[in-house]
Amino acid sequence: MARRRERGPWFWRSAIALMLTSVFGLFAAAAIHQPPPTDGETGCRLDRDDPVHTIVLVDQSDPFNATDLDWVRTLLDDEARSLPRYGRLTLLVPNSASPYDPAQVFTGCSPGSAAEANPIFQNPKMIEQAWQRRFHAPLMAEADEALRDTVAPSSPLMEAMYTIADRPDFQPQVPARRLILVSDLMQHSPGFSMYKSGADDEAWMQSSLAEMRARLEGVEVVARIVPRQEYALPLGEVKAFWRDWFAAAGADYGSVT
Repeated sequence: MARRRERGPWFWRSAIALMLTSVFGLFAAAAIHQPPPTDGETGCRLDRDDPVHTIVLVDQSDPFNATDLDWVRTLLDDEARSLPRYGRLTLLVPNSASPYDPAQVFTGCSPGSAAEANPIFQNPKMIEQAWQRRFHAPLMAEADEALRDTVAPSSPLMEAMYTIADRPDFQPQVPARRLILVSDLMQHSPGFSMYKSGADDEAWMQSSLAEMRARLEGVEVVARIVPRQEYALPLGEVKAFWRDWFAAAGADYGSVT
């Protein structure tokens, strides 16, 4: 009977090296998945390295009916679910009392969805529960409370967007910036009012607001137009006005009725 061949030193050295490599590999993988420090209130990275920032500006100068409220909630839900981990979502409403200070209803960052969870290091069910508790539920609760305010005396859309363009967390260092305007698009403020001047470029150029320019280069802008039974101006003219306005601001603009 042949004697079993003994394993030499080279075998044990290789086995030990493989074991050490595996251990170090696991530690390295765990380190890579170690989350960065975040703000306890917003869940956003303390180093402000937001991968995405979506701002939703909801204009309620006219009352929202039940159908309007439903599709605005659906829009917010869709935007929240589309964010990557640490992506920021901010909900604002224009401020008639202080046009250049839009009211911030909510700002926060996604802790990551279950779809992004790594099953080796994370529990998808716990990730989904954390996403709902820390991000989605507060967003929807704040939105529901704000949307119950039905009427505002003016609609300073341009003033709000000048301020949005100057936000430190909405500058070009953010790889993906998105502005969603939920409105009937009727600018109405002492600086410029479409109810008085129409969607007229010459009247706009003579207004005090024309001296300013929103710097929105690289920003994707989408107008979700609130349906009205009757518009004060032809909707096509209003869309064309904003298309030119956003083009001058450097934004990539589109509208969805």
